[in-house]
This record gives sequence, structure tokens and C-alpha cells, in this order.
Amino acid sequence: MTPAPTQNHSAPKTTTRIAAGVGVLAILLAIGIIPRVLRDREAHSVVQASTVLLPEVTIVHPQMAPPSSSLQLPGNLQPMYSASVYARTNGYLEKRFVDIGSHVKAGQLLAIISTPEIDQQLNQARADVVQAQAMVLQTKAALQQAQANLDIARITRDRYAPLIDKRAVTQQSLDEANEALNARTADVSAANANIAVAEASLKSREANVSRLVQLQGFERVVAPFEGVITARNVEQGDLVNDGSNNGSHSLFDIAQSDVLRVQIEVPQSSALSIKQGQKAIITVSERPGREYVATVTRSAQSVDLAARTMLTEVQVDNHDGSLVPGMYGQIKFTVAATEPAVTIPSTALVIDKSGMHVVEVRADHTVHFIPVDIGQDMGAEATISQGLRGGETLVSNPSDLLSEGQKVSIAQ
Repeated sequence: MTPAPTQNHSAPKTTTRIAAGVGVLAILLAIGIIPRVLRDREAHSVVQASTVLLPEVTIVHPQMAPPSSSLQLPGNLQPMYSASVYARTNGYLEKRFVDIGSHVKAGQLLAIISTPEIDQQLNQARADVVQAQAMVLQTKAALQQAQANLDIARITRDRYAPLIDKRAVTQQSLDEANEALNARTADVSAANANIAVAEASLKSREANVSRLVQLQGFERVVAPFEGVITARNVEQGDLVNDGSNNGSHSLFDIAQSDVLRVQIEVPQSSALSIKQGQKAIITVSERPGREYVATVTRSAQSVDLAARTMLTEVQVDNHDGSLVPGMYGQIKFTVAATEPAVTIPSTALVIDKSGMHVVEVRADHTVHFIPVDIGQDMGAEATISQGLRGGETLVSNPSDLLSEGQKVSIAQ
């Protein structure tokens, strides 16, 4: 009888063992790989976080400054000449011929002052002159009489002198004739002295007349130069005093505005670049779109120690009268650069207790503070005279929290 075949129970067991081994291997791989992946992700996140935490800055690059630049400064337009016209005599204002805004010529009559006291003094002085003239004539007549007496005395003495030897006259008579001659000579000298005194008195009284005539001439108030009356401080009938009194005030103020002048305080950095005869442009807001060409006429040739500026004057033609003295304007100069310089935005400048500096971003993204000196402040931009060569990478608006050597990120 043939035996029945036996079943192979080892095959399923092998399969089960293989599956179990694969599962264990998968578990072991998972235990080793998953933490590593997690660590890699965490490290990547840390790197990303560290990049985000770096200060982010925007950058600018300095530009070379042009060989010339414009310098704009404020100034007040002033008349070329101005004067206050005072009375030179005491009296009251009889007539007034001008008012504010009147255009006058040099020597034009502005007002008349009535001075009755001076008129009377002049009449008295002229009478004194006539009296002094009569005195001179009287002393000259006395001189003629004294001269005639001298001639008689000399003739008498000359007659007696040869007769004394002939004993025709006595010695006493000759002596009396000599004494008479001496007396008449003294009378002539006295008459000459009296004439000198009378003539001196006449000159003094004539000088007094001239003084009063001049004072009387001051009754006519005239313009010292051509211009415009800018102030009238008196009215007809007002009492006026000469300018020697502290309490006196001017009758009129006059200004010549055909040519106006402007005095500007030029900064020391540009003072030596502005020369006499150089042109400048004046603009005023009341004349939009119009530019006036002015000329530099003079400067103080000295820098003010407190303001570090030099007083400079320009003059502008105003014959058309479009400008008015007292206006405020802007004066623009073209200034040549004295040495190469770079320009940067003013926002890139930092001013603190250590001074003025800019913040440079180096190639390794660290910052470095560079001390600088400003050559010219132009508002939105500034010219740097020392500290920069050009080509640097600067922080455009540095924060106060930045420190030397700090690492930053550059904004794209």
C-alpha cells in the first residue's frame, strides 16, 4: 500500500520570517532617517530665521560732484542810496510840495520853512555891516587928518633945523617942533590901527550876515539826490527844529532805487570762490518766472568769526522799477569746485556725539563708520569734501541701532 504525501510546513514559516525581517528593517530605518530629516529641517529653519533677524538696509553709492555747483542764499533788497532829510533851521513848515511815493530830482524843492526870527536877525546883521562900513570910512578920514598934521609937523621941523645955526629960532622952538613931529607920527600909527580894527569888525559882521543868509537858505528844503520819497513825517504848519536836537525827527526819507544792492552772508567754504565782477541771479517770489542778473561789487574780505561767513554785496539794475526796496529774494551764484568731491543723499549722514559720519557696507556685509566733512549742504544732497573717494557702498538711511562691525542684510 503506497503512503500518503507529507505537507511542507516550512515554506509559510520562511515567508513569515522574511516579512517580519523586512518590517523590523523598515522600523530600524525609520528610527534612523526620520530624526535626521527632522534635524535637517530644523537646521534649515534656524538658518532662515538667522537671515531674517539680520538688520536689513538699503544702499546708495556716492557720486562724483560736478566741477561747478550753484549756491543759493537769501537776502534783502536795499536801495543804493537812502537818506533822512532834516531841517537845518528852526521855524514852522510853510509849504510842502511832495508826499510818499513822489519821484524827485536832485536839488528839487521839497518844502519851505518859515523862519521870521532869522529874517530879523539878518536885517539887524546887515545894518551892523553898514555901521561897520561907516566906521571904516571914519577911521580912514582920521588917518588922512593925522597924515596932514604929520606933514605940517615935518615941514615946521625942517624949517627950524637950518635956522638954529643962524640963531633965528631958539633951541626950545626946535625941540617943540621935533616933539610935535613925533606926536603926529604916533597919531598916524594910531589911525592905521583904528582902520585895522574897523575893517576886522566889518569882516566879522559880514561873516555874520553870510551865516544868516545861509541859515535863511535852509528855509528851502531840497532833495540831496534823485530818488523816491519813502516817508513824510511833517505836515504844513508843523514846528520843526534843526537836526542838532536829540528830539528832532526827519522831515522826509528818500531812497534811490534805480540800482538796488543786496548784502549776503556767504559761507566760508564758498567765500573765496566768489569774485568781484562775477554774475549772480536774483529771484523774488513776487515776480514768478523772472530772473534778474546782478553783479558782485564788493566783499568784506574778512570772515566773521562767529558765523564763519563773509559779507558780500551784489547790485542789480532796477530802472524799470519792477523791484521794490525791502523785498526778500534768493541770490544764486555759480561756484567752481576747489577740489574733487563726492555727493551723497543727506539722509546718509549721521550726526552724534562722536561727530559726523556715514555707514559703509563692506563686502562681507559688515558695517564700518567713516568720519566725513561736509563741503556744501544743498538740502536733499550734501557734498563731502573729506572722507570718501567715491564708489563706496553706503547705508542710505542708517539706524541709530547699528554698531561698528555689525552684520546686515541688503534689501533687494
